[in-house]
Amino acid sequence: MKTENDSIIQSPERMQRMTDIVFAVSMVLFIISGMMSFNDASYWVEYDKDPDAYIVKSISELITAFLVFLFIALYWVTNYNQSAYIARVDKTYIWINVLFLFFISLAPFTNILSMQFGSDIYVQLFFNLDMFFIGIFAYLSWYYASKNSRLLHKGITKEQIKTINQEMTVEPLVAVLATIVTFINIDYWEISLILLPIGIIVISVMASKRKKKNAVN
Repeated sequence: MKTENDSIIQSPERMQRMTDIVFAVSMVLFIISGMMSFNDASYWVEYDKDPDAYIVKSISELITAFLVFLFIALYWVTNYNQSAYIARVDKTYIWINVLFLFFISLAPFTNILSMQFGSDIYVQLFFNLDMFFIGIFAYLSWYYASKNSRLLHKGITKEQIKTINQEMTVEPLVAVLATIVTFINIDYWEISLILLPIGIIVISVMASKRKKKNAVN
């Protein structure tokens, strides 16, 4: 007879290795996709027409690319930090993470589309939608694992779980904000991405203050 334990994989190491590989490949593809634009003949044609204007435009695209790269890097760091709390994984957790990794792997594709057709609102919405689903599935992954501490190591405090839950809500909210900004003015949608590291830092500082306060009490 099949028991509940049959669906539990005793170690999360294989899942983490797969996650690291997908992130590494996606981030390399992210850089390569950006470099491919230099091989496009139209790149140099536009440069010859107005070098100063094109340099300013390229700097803007570079800043946007950096913010998106930072966006993905923060997900990897968050995932890496969370892995220290995960004691085991089950099939549901694995499938949530597979969907999470699928949208991560789409990021280089949506980024190059954004760089090539940044003025197209549908391209930007596609990019924002990918970022939103990355955030949603990252949140669901942690929520499922931490619900009643079902997949976590013993000794993880409710305060730690609460802090991570708050951190995981920042990413999808930033994607929603980027979508709103896209509808208002497509030229400034990437500014909202700056709120991602700011939001995570604010939540971390608040958690640190709560920890110190609880220690004093």
